[in-house]
Amino acid sequence: MSRFPRLWTRPNAGVDVMNRCIQGRHLLKPCPRLNEIIIGTLAKARERYPVDIYSGAFLSSHFHIHLQAPTLQIQSLFMAYFTRKLSVEIGILYDWKTSTFPDRYHAAEVSQEPEAQIKRLVYHLQNGAKEGLVDGPLDWPGVNFVDALITGEPLKGIWIDRSGYYRACQRNEDVTLEDFTEHLELPIAPLPCWTHLSQETRRDLVLDIVRKIEDETAAGHAENGTAPLGVEAVLAGNPHYYPAKLKKSPQPLFHAFRKKVRREMREAFFLILAAYYEAAERLKAGERDVDFPENTFPPGLPFVEPAWAMAGHMLRSPEPG
Repeated sequence: MSRFPRLWTRPNAGVDVMNRCIQGRHLLKPCPRLNEIIIGTLAKARERYPVDIYSGAFLSSHFHIHLQAPTLQIQSLFMAYFTRKLSVEIGILYDWKTSTFPDRYHAAEVSQEPEAQIKRLVYHLQNGAKEGLVDGPLDWPGVNFVDALITGEPLKGIWIDRSGYYRACQRNEDVTLEDFTEHLELPIAPLPCWTHLSQETRRDLVLDIVRKIEDETAAGHAENGTAPLGVEAVLAGNPHYYPAKLKKSPQPLFHAFRKKVRREMREAFFLILAAYYEAAERLKAGERDVDFPENTFPPGLPFVEPAWAMAGHMLRSPEPG
């Protein structure tokens, strides 16, 4: 069966995106330099294609990001820019000659339920601890946004203009890579269900989640007689390592807390999907005046801009970059 086209069931949908390194390799293995590059690349992508980032986690073999874009097209452009640039930087840092992310990213829509949004945050913060690597979110040496979630301060990273540096070197200019390195800040937005809360309240809620994860992790190790692998071992890992067999499981289309909400999202998705496939068949049959559902990518045709974005009500203007 061919993959589903990109669809949202509602305007301005929040999604949890995930992408895995080629062959499950550990090309996202944490190190201070890569952490800076991930944050800076996210910040530069956000300048070009404005999205709100709520939470996420970067493990050695894959990453998750909970984000919200004004339109599906901006979401796709953001992810394309981010993964393409990050792949280049990983190739240089870890001596990898092909694409880090050869497969299409997966996006699962997150419902507007507060419980569903908080569940995604908890899941992201559990990464690293639930795999038995560290004691808790504060110990993970990679990117998981926990510091920004607690303090409310933006994260700091770097973006390198490789093309500009190359052109300057071709002109025999006396430059260094630092001359083409931007130091950028990445703000982490509060969950939509927490926007009405003060920063202090949001901090306390995140700290409660962190403590619970630490307690559950410690209890699990005590019960099984195990111990976390440890930060030093994570940092010392081989980025070219890959598992003999990849764990594969069906990816969810949606993240919802209540069955009723999940069922409603599923019904809306397949109604839009049916209309999309019907329009695609008519186009394939030779019709030219075919209407595809809003906020979709017709095969071989331009993106169908949604009415709310065309009216300018919910679309922010991208900053120059």
